[in-house]
Amino acid sequence: MTPATAEAPRSDLATAYERALQHLRGVQAAKGAVGGEVIWNPMLVCQYVLACHVLGRPIAPVRRQRIRLALERQVRDDGGWGMHPDSDSWLFHTTLGYVALRLLGTPPDDPLAAGALRWIRAHGGVTKNPTWGRIWLALLGLYPWQCVQPILPEMWLLPEAAPVHPRRLYCHMRLIYLGLSYLYGARVQAPDSPVLRDIRDELYDGGYDRAPFRAHRDDIAATDLYEAPGAGLRAAFAAMRALDRVAPGLVRKRALARAIDHVLFELRSTGNVCLSPVNGLLFNLALHHHDPLHPERDAAFRGLEYWFWEDDVEGARICGARSDIWDTSFLLQALCEGPQSATGEALGRSAAAWLATAQIRGDIPGGAEHYREPADGGWGFADERHPWPVSDCTAEALEALIHCADHDLAQPLPRERQLAALRFVLRRQNEDGGFGSYEPRRGSLVLKHFNPAEIYGNCMLEYSYTECTASCVRGLALARARLGDAIPPGLLADVDAAVERGVAFLLGAQHPDGGWLGFWGINFTYGTFFAVHALLSAGLPRQHPAVRRAVAWLVRRQRPDGGWGESFEGLLDGRDVQLPAHEPSLVAQTAWAVLTLMAAETAEEAPAIERAVAYIQARQQPDGSWPRERASGVFFNTAVLDYDLYRQIFPAWALARRLGRAAE
Repeated sequence: MTPATAEAPRSDLATAYERALQHLRGVQAAKGAVGGEVIWNPMLVCQYVLACHVLGRPIAPVRRQRIRLALERQVRDDGGWGMHPDSDSWLFHTTLGYVALRLLGTPPDDPLAAGALRWIRAHGGVTKNPTWGRIWLALLGLYPWQCVQPILPEMWLLPEAAPVHPRRLYCHMRLIYLGLSYLYGARVQAPDSPVLRDIRDELYDGGYDRAPFRAHRDDIAATDLYEAPGAGLRAAFAAMRALDRVAPGLVRKRALARAIDHVLFELRSTGNVCLSPVNGLLFNLALHHHDPLHPERDAAFRGLEYWFWEDDVEGARICGARSDIWDTSFLLQALCEGPQSATGEALGRSAAAWLATAQIRGDIPGGAEHYREPADGGWGFADERHPWPVSDCTAEALEALIHCADHDLAQPLPRERQLAALRFVLRRQNEDGGFGSYEPRRGSLVLKHFNPAEIYGNCMLEYSYTECTASCVRGLALARARLGDAIPPGLLADVDAAVERGVAFLLGAQHPDGGWLGFWGINFTYGTFFAVHALLSAGLPRQHPAVRRAVAWLVRRQRPDGGWGESFEGLLDGRDVQLPAHEPSLVAQTAWAVLTLMAAETAEEAPAIERAVAYIQARQQPDGSWPRERASGVFFNTAVLDYDLYRQIFPAWALARRLGRAAE
């Protein structure tokens, strides 16, 4: 594509914007939400197949075919499957893929299965799977439980003040390890069967009984390893293995009972959808072992359907998250900046009406004893069915609804609901002034060095994230400006202090070159988009040195085609890594960058802005959408996610901001 240089005529931009809105209107759900698939990898749907085998639940023929189709669509040229759409093959995912295919009835000489097995054998075999892979194999009798790193359920019996009590972990890790600790403590295993014996023989061509499990107990395949267990964690594992051998049966029984009590609370308090499909699958297995005839077992299993995306084009997938509230909040903010249109008004009114109903009203009964933070006033990442609210989702939703009220797209959110949202956000601020996501940080940073999930990083604790902090600062500052004296004095003082501390955190987190490192998106472009908007919303002028450094960094990173493009590889060690020169820029990242430049615009940035807007316009397809490109979302350093609507909403927002509302 030739470099974009000239400013597009305003009428052409308006046409492009209207086409974008029409496309988004076409994907809007009947209830009003606009949410895209969060595309990841086949890990979860493969685990679903394995779990169904353990649970003794048959999979319908149509779904079996669609799972097979998804594996066909996502397989790499070398026969394996990877962590995300742009990664090389990993042992963990390829092992799950092979076992799932075989359990679905695929013969071992089928090209898809045979290619996976060749890859596994060429990369050292399944004994070097990461811990989570070993556990799924152990559930099927394909790996000895005694060679899995210990995950003791007795941890749930520790005093709550203990520095290593599981309540201190990041909530996703806490609930995943809740499920894993039950399964490990109970040594859950499916009954042996001919198909499992066949798979065992295929995976261990030298014989299962002669496989070097103990020799590789601390070894993880180089393809999968991100963070190796340190000396302290290895010593902790050794101590837990010793405790596991001598723990009295009565203590283990009490520990399993405590764990299943937490499991049942999570199932019941979420309407069985759970925080994520990962812990949902594990909890179904734990509940089945606890009581195969439990009256809630069928409802728990049906809860997994919440996470499915399924069709005859891409097959059956399980997404790691749903993003209706998140996507809808950004779309509404975009609509409030662009020119009015009948399409935009119809889109915005129904979206805003739904978003207001998705706010959580009241706290979850019994939540405190199960380590849940107060939820009243919050919005989650997913939708109204998912009662796990998040700091930045709440701030973005609140801001979106305030803007919608300003522009007559919605009735103002009742004052008490806005105040509840403010209180919710304030509870997520950490001592350093930054904000966590679901919760404030509960544990010591020392726990960061005891990460047992070798395939991910920075997953043990809540941190202070650039993006969460920026969203919260921006949402608090806007609500303060709009509500004014309607905020009680004590709460207003807390908001003022939180904004001030949040700004200080962001200023301290800026990298010397001018950008901010992202945690949930790729990478500095994403973090800088949030940080600059927050600083400006909090009252810092465009000429503030931090803002000017950020703008200068973005302008330096603009590519010859007019866009921006960072590689996920920079997430592995916190560096700014650009895409190869021959690859086109990414529309989503270009939108983040140009939105930031427009927010902080001076005359010097005008040429860069016009080139970026022209690039966005040139990449738009006839139906108003933008084409699939490299993924731009991420979590835990290695898990890159393709948010399907990022490349639709953010470019539309960039066009909206460039057009403004002056054309009304």
